[in-house]
Amino acid sequence: MSEINYQSLREVAERAIPAMERLLMLPADDDLLSEQELKDYGVDIDALNAFKFLTGPETVLALLDERERNQQYIKRRDQENEDIALTVGKLRVELEAAKSKLNEQREYYEGVISDGCKRIAELEAREVQLPTRYDLRYGHPINADERQVMIPKENGSWLYLIDLEHALRVADIRIKGE
Repeated sequence: MSEINYQSLREVAERAIPAMERLLMLPADDDLLSEQELKDYGVDIDALNAFKFLTGPETVLALLDERERNQQYIKRRDQENEDIALTVGKLRVELEAAKSKLNEQREYYEGVISDGCKRIAELEAREVQLPTRYDLRYGHPINADERQVMIPKENGSWLYLIDLEHALRVADIRIKGE
């Protein structure tokens, strides 16, 4: 018997309970009573026979097999749940480590941003003093009028002072005296 009708088995068992209780109340020396005598005592013979028919060895074995399968299933699920719990625990540890690292990085970058803001403020607040005049020396390549508007570069060429002033203003660098 592989398919058990639980509902009918339950109904038959519930009907057999009162009959079994009646049998237990009979005197012990009345163990060989006829069906009619049992009916006279109020024992429902049909309920007992139906229960006996449905609860044979096949039914009991099928119920035991099903119970064993259910226990194995429960054991597998318990193992899966334990594995999931371990995984969740590991993930929580990893999450906490990631949060900690994120906080460290946040603090670091807040410091970098703060330092950058200070540096920007320093750069915005700086002023430069432009060279004003160059005295002409012997062999100097510019004439007296040009010395007011040109300044020498490192490589020996010359730069117009107005170009330098323009570049400094574009870079938001203030020029002293303005």
